[in-house]
This record gives sequence, C-alpha cells and structure tokens, in this order.
Amino acid sequence: MTEVQKMKVAEIVVKILEKEGIVDAFGIPGAGINPVYKALGSSPIRHYCVRHEEAAVHAADGYYRASGKMAVALCTSGPGATNFVTGIYTANVDSIPLLAITGQAVTAQLGKDAFQCVDIAKICEPVAKATFCVTDPATIAGVMQKAFLLARSGKPGAVLVDLPLDVQMAEVDFNADAYQPLTYENPRPNPKEIEQAIAMLRAAKSPALIMGGGVLLAGAAAQCVEFAELMQLPVITTYMAKGGIPDNHPLNAGHAGIQVGQPIGNKVLLESDLIIGIGCRFTDRHTGNIAVYKGNRKFIHINVEPREIGKIFQPDLGIVSDAKYALDALLETAKTVGGRKADARVADIPAQKQSLKRKTCYECIPIKPHRVYEELNNFFQDDAMFTTGCGLNQIWSGQLQAINQPGLYMPSGGAGTLGYDIPAAFGAKIAKPDKHAVAVMGDFGFTFHAQELAVAAAYNIPLIVVIVNNACLSLIRQNQKYAYNFEYAVEMEVNQGLMDYVKVAEGFAAAGERVERPEDIRAALERAVKSNKP
Repeated sequence: MTEVQKMKVAEIVVKILEKEGIVDAFGIPGAGINPVYKALGSSPIRHYCVRHEEAAVHAADGYYRASGKMAVALCTSGPGATNFVTGIYTANVDSIPLLAITGQAVTAQLGKDAFQCVDIAKICEPVAKATFCVTDPATIAGVMQKAFLLARSGKPGAVLVDLPLDVQMAEVDFNADAYQPLTYENPRPNPKEIEQAIAMLRAAKSPALIMGGGVLLAGAAAQCVEFAELMQLPVITTYMAKGGIPDNHPLNAGHAGIQVGQPIGNKVLLESDLIIGIGCRFTDRHTGNIAVYKGNRKFIHINVEPREIGKIFQPDLGIVSDAKYALDALLETAKTVGGRKADARVADIPAQKQSLKRKTCYECIPIKPHRVYEELNNFFQDDAMFTTGCGLNQIWSGQLQAINQPGLYMPSGGAGTLGYDIPAAFGAKIAKPDKHAVAVMGDFGFTFHAQELAVAAAYNIPLIVVIVNNACLSLIRQNQKYAYNFEYAVEMEVNQGLMDYVKVAEGFAAAGERVERPEDIRAALERAVKSNKP
C-alpha cells in the first residue's frame, strides 16, 4: 500500500534518483549540497568521490557512453558549481544525457553576492539542454521528472538542477512508491518522406551514407549497416559514430572531414552525387568548406531534432525522426521495392581504403606517434574502451585507430575538452568493468586532470593512460604555423626530462613507465594490464 509521507527535499531527490534507475554517482560533497549527501549515505546508489568537480561530470559522461545508462554528478555551490560548466558543455554538445545536481545558498541570499552563491542555472543555460533552480520545495518531484525526461528524450543532453540549502531541508509531502519516470516517444518518420528517400537513393548514380553519432545513441548501428548493405551504400562515419560499422567491413569508407578525416572518406564523399546523413549534424570539422562539401550533390538529412535540419544548410529532403525509427522504416520500404545494385566504385572500396591507408609501422626512434596507435590496435583489438580529449593525439587517434563496435570509442567531440580523457575513462570502467578503459592523450592534456589517477587508485579501478609525449602543444603549433605563419608559446621541452610523468603516476599510487623504443610498446601495455593498477 502506498502512502504520502513528509520527507525532506534532499531525501526526495535521492529517492527519485533511485526510481529513475541511477545506481552510480560521481561528485564531491560540500556545505551547499550536504543534505543531499546525508540522504545519499543511506542509499544503495554507489558514490565515487572525485578530486575536481569537472571530473565528476566527465565521469558521468563516460559512464553513459560506455553503458547507455545515466549517472548523476553532484557538487556544492559557488566554484564547485562553476567547475561543472565545462563538463556539462562537453556532454551536451555530444548529446550525452546526464543529470548534474548542484547545491546553492539559501533562497533569501540569491542574487545578493552571498558566500559561494552564483546563479549556476543561468550560467549553464547556453551549454545545457535545460537548467532548473528549485525555489519552491513543493515542485521538486515535478522538476526531477522533467529533468530526466529532457535529458533522455529527443536529442539527449545534460540537465542541471540547482538546489538551495533551505529547499533541500524543507519537508513536503511525497509518495515514493507512486513516483514513476515520465515516458516519451521520439518522433517517427513520415512514410511518404521515407518513400521519397528510397526513390532518391535508387535514382542516384553514386550515393553514400553518413552515419552520425545519433545512430549510435539510438542503438541503431546494426540497422544502419544492414540498410547500407541492402542499398549498397558506402558508409562514411562521423567522428562521433566511430565503431558504428566494423573497420574491415567492405562498405566502411572511413571518416570525412578536415581533422579526423581519412583520405578514403574524403574521396568517397567528393565522388558521391547524393548523401543520406542519419543522426549527424554537418558540423564544421566534418564538412570543412560548405560550398566544397555541398558541391552539386543532393542531401537527405535525418535527425531527431527539427532544429538540426537546415541549421547548417538546407537539404533536398529533411526527415525529422529518431534514427532507429527512420532506419526501420527505410529497411522496410527498401525490402518492399528492392535494394539497388552497387555502382562500380563500391566493390573497390576495400582496395581503395588499403591503398590510401596511412603508414603506421614506423621503426624510428623517437617513436613516431602513428606507431603508438598501431600498437594499441593490435594489442587491445575489441577488448578496450578508448577516451580522448583534444589535440593532435586525438586527430591521430581518429584517423588511425581501428574500432569495430559501438560504445568502444568515446571522444570529446564538439567541445574538444582537454582533461576529459581520464575521468571519462574512469566512468566508463565503472560502467563496464569487464572492458579495459584506455585514455589516450598528449603530454600537455595529461596535466589538466592528472589528479583523477588518485581517484582511480583509491577505488582500485585499473584504467590505463597512454601519453603521447611530443613535448609540444602540437595542434596549436600546427594552427599557428599554417594559418598565421608564426610559432609562439607552444614548445614544451620541459615535458621531456624536467617533468617526470612516471613519478606523477607513482605519487598518485598508480603504476607508470616510460617507453622510448617502438618494439617495447606492446610489452609495456601487457605490464600495464597485468599490474591491475591505474
């Protein structure tokens, strides 16, 4: 029998987290959020105390990318809350659903510059899917329901709920047994538009398919590959869709774009007369110059968010739909009317891909970065999840790593966030403990959240960090040199010699070693795995 009880809002928040399926939380307690932490202490939800608030959000982000299940990030008010901003932006721009909960000063102090009182809901508005500052305790259940609904539905994203201290301590009526998560239905495609899409594909001479990250978020990678096979479409994956089609699949045409783009992907795109983009956003790193990208080719754009269609350029056909529903409908229609015969270039994709493949088997010393990614491919194969943040190390990773399954590659895409890598790998490993979690980063990016190694060590989470140490802000150097014809403040010679990252690792109770010869990389990776330490 269900009954209404008087409960503190802080207790209600934790009860709702449980009812919404949250089993893991990442955060740092503080005076502004301690009532929620008191309730969390008697909850079955596991809590991991990180060493920086931003890392809590990145951990919840990586957790979802690995498992498809939401986690929550918590922190106190003021600078704790503002440290959340980069994590919220990073997750939201990549359409990763998570809930961020911040503590706040009492309502009477809002807007009065009280100690550690900042309008975090207002600050996060431009970078979150939604934000709420709860000033009426009676509304807490409705706000939490709506927060979870918004995070999950449509184009997913990060939602922030800000809780003033007096609101957390207020008692209101709540029936925990009666609480139910709100249900939602993502948009389904218009059948006529699906028929039109199939007709356009059948009429095209050399069409191609762009698989976007939305396909993976919808759990529709298998349907996308099946559709490509039926219609004999080369598949170009956006960076966020890496792993959506096996690397060695005969239709895999790699990435297109100006940074993680591969020669085969750019060639196939430029030779196509029609592009069907599913779950993608046509953003700048993928398209480069829009006029060149569009050319004279036609475009079909399928996206769950109506505002994405036509945001960059107007397609010839726009279809608002969840990627899975759209692919189910495309498959059904294509099977009814029949697929299409492969154009001449389709059979040649594997050979073209091989001939255009970048060399990675370098034997030189110092180690060529490309060799590092070859060794990662050969050693881990499909047994590891990879995170990467930003820099040339990320671009090499995108171009050179072979990923064969969805959910194994977790980059900071739209934000390109230095410091994302280690905490995201931590969250991924919590979500999927049977998989290795490998953060691949540069020497400069490592220092952004190196302290999270201590968190991994404290919780006995054996994530692996691979630092490609070229003692340089190499992506920024590249931009300075080729865009502006200068170089300044990008050399980091101290990162080799003066700075000792092995000692940093050991200081945080992790294991560490330096590898200087390419033939020694594999054995070092073996020792890293066998150490069972971060």
